[in-house]
Amino acid sequence: MPKITGTFEDREQIRELYARYAICIDASRFDDWVGCFTPDGTFESPLMGKFTGAEALHQFTRQYYESWAGDGVRHMMVNVSFEVNGDTATGTCSLIYFKVHDGKSEFLLTGGYHDTLRKDAGEWRYMHRKVYLDQ
Repeated sequence: MPKITGTFEDREQIRELYARYAICIDASRFDDWVGCFTPDGTFESPLMGKFTGAEALHQFTRQYYESWAGDGVRHMMVNVSFEVNGDTATGTCSLIYFKVHDGKSEFLLTGGYHDTLRKDAGEWRYMHRKVYLDQ
């Protein structure tokens, strides 16, 4: 069994970050989604590319929103697991992804994330978040 690392407070903040990330992107709260990353943070997707820094992350949200074509999305992140080492952490989770159209959800894909996190100004944020897709 893996060793649980980090303080209770750090672990709760990281769990909240994982939830906030999905809630913000799904609700089109893109400024809040960008705020889930450190100022020099990177988001990497096999479908959309690699985006580093706040300006590039905002660019990603614009492209991502346009790709919805008027629909919505739902990110379900499950099996969240991470290790804290001081002010940094590594984590992973599984992703179940849905498209929402006319109030109905349609399953699209599964995959997950590989994450590197850093405590930035007292708040946990993603330094690097890389999506992987199941084939």
